[in-house]
Amino acid sequence: MRSIKKLAIALIILFGVGMIFVEIMFIGERLKSHFSSYSEAKESGIMDRGWIPTFIPKSAININEQYDLDTNWVKMDFQYTPVDVNETRVSCQSEKEIQEGLEFIYTYLSNQVTIKLYNNGKAELHSVPN
Repeated sequence: MRSIKKLAIALIILFGVGMIFVEIMFIGERLKSHFSSYSEAKESGIMDRGWIPTFIPKSAININEQYDLDTNWVKMDFQYTPVDVNETRVSCQSEKEIQEGLEFIYTYLSNQVTIKLYNNGKAELHSVPN
């Protein structure tokens, strides 16, 4: 009976180690950050490392950012003051109107970055390698 329990425990441990291996090898290393404001994000150094572009609206708050170290994609959402689009606008390579807002496209550190600024003060950013 004891050998069956030991075998069951060994199998559970082996399964857990295997799942961690699969997570690391196939899903990559995804990191998440939250910043209450643009200035907090800037002070953290994350903008200097290129994970959050400096040209998002300076009024950005409640910034939720996720990135993958293996593929260099970034996904982010935040809130902003809808009239604060000039910094984003002057840095973009293309701008178009979308339903209930504006979409800006950039090339930033060899990634294609899309920022959607909605009229309701919500925003999304997606970045993928070119």
